[in-house]
Amino acid sequence: MIESSLKFIVNYADTDAYKVAWHGSYLRWMEAGRVDLLYKNGIDIKKLDDEENIVMPVVEINIKYKQSARLMDEVIVKTKVVEKTKLYVLFEQTVENADGTVYTQATVKGVGIKDNKLMRDISWIFN
Repeated sequence: MIESSLKFIVNYADTDAYKVAWHGSYLRWMEAGRVDLLYKNGIDIKKLDDEENIVMPVVEINIKYKQSARLMDEVIVKTKVVEKTKLYVLFEQTVENADGTVYTQATVKGVGIKDNKLMRDISWIFN
């Protein structure tokens, strides 16, 4: 199984007026987690874009917010690929703290787009 983890510290720019992580911060951290997972597994998204004109947008997110991270908390984004098909890749992601308290859980579906058209087979990218 393809998986990785990435750590962040919740800083002021990540929080709202109550000094808890703003809901959009989790999405940004998860994006970084997916890019990190791909990079660690030999998939360079910048190279795909520059050399092959392939981008991999998110087309679906199902997220559950369970608890709020707070200013200066260390959060760990855990990312794994749970399904790969010719048309999409499905990631499972959690944002939690070091003791395992889960802040969010999400599934994120990405597809391949080449020359502004949906790719019919992206499975080769993940082999």
